[in-house]
Amino acid sequence: MRSCYQLGTMDLECFLNMPDFQKSIASPGAHIAGQSAKDSLVTHVSHRAMATDFVVLLPAHQADRVETVMEALESLDEIESRLTVYRPSSEVSKINREAANGPVRVSTNTFRVLERALAWSERTSGAFDISAGPLVEAWGFTERSGRKPTQAEIDQALSRVGFQHIELSAEDRTVCFHRPGMSINLGAIGKGDALDSLKRYLLHAGVEHFLIHGGNSSVIAHGNQFHGSQFEDELTDETNPGWAVGIAHPTKPKDRIAGVWLKNQSLATSGSGKQFFHHRGKRFGHVIDPRSGWPAGDLLSLTVIMNSATDADACATGLFVLGSDQFADHRQNDWWPPMVTVSPAPRQNEVSIDSHGDILWVDEQ
Repeated sequence: MRSCYQLGTMDLECFLNMPDFQKSIASPGAHIAGQSAKDSLVTHVSHRAMATDFVVLLPAHQADRVETVMEALESLDEIESRLTVYRPSSEVSKINREAANGPVRVSTNTFRVLERALAWSERTSGAFDISAGPLVEAWGFTERSGRKPTQAEIDQALSRVGFQHIELSAEDRTVCFHRPGMSINLGAIGKGDALDSLKRYLLHAGVEHFLIHGGNSSVIAHGNQFHGSQFEDELTDETNPGWAVGIAHPTKPKDRIAGVWLKNQSLATSGSGKQFFHHRGKRFGHVIDPRSGWPAGDLLSLTVIMNSATDADACATGLFVLGSDQFADHRQNDWWPPMVTVSPAPRQNEVSIDSHGDILWVDEQ
């Protein structure tokens, strides 16, 4: 599949969606509104993979790196061919067919993702679990329809779920299931791994200023969006905060609830605002707690900021499943990230927003 690219304005096609963020840069003489038309352009390069639109944004004066970005994006096809559950030839499909009968050897890159996934299962006390697929299926979300299963159906699905029943052998680079009928799906961590792979490719090729997102919910920002602009020399490390990124409203995705600055960091959001159904007046979201078998959490969405997109994806999902009432049990861990949580407010159509840790807000610049 060939990538495509196009030019857009500095508001990044509403992905950042910060109408006044240009006025909020605390820098002497940094009058972005007055920059030339040439300085105000960014380059968009997109590629469809893993059922997601991956987009790379380049700042002004980097349009000559488009071919490099296209090559990087096309490398996603190899990642998808290994990690997808929708191709019988993929490594994950082979694991799901054979790992209950004995060890299955996988590539170094796939094994690395599996190691990270199980590490996050341990960190989140099982709230993040790549083996939760049978529960998602029982609740009808694999067909994007949604249905309330019986407790017997939930119990039957739970008998085939549990990261603790997955054994990895680093020496042999193999995967083995200790329960029949188990399967894994790397959808909640594979996109982050793909973003990290893109970042490594671009940095190795000498591209240092870029923003990458996969379906808007997973983001990597490196360098700064003002690279090459007429006022770049006026910015310092303190006044050049990187890239402005908007956090979407969980139930109104065209609206933004906040804006944060990211520089050499990753951001990931988990939530159930888009996939849910109502049963007898109660709302059931698509993120399932693999420990109980029921839809998870007291939050509408949770956004974390970390160094790695792989870690951010897994962490966001795990913490969303845990719910805010269990945060105190994990907050002292050295991996605990800065985050933004959104929960229902008492009044209809309103939400409550809370932040944890050090976050550089766009509107505070």
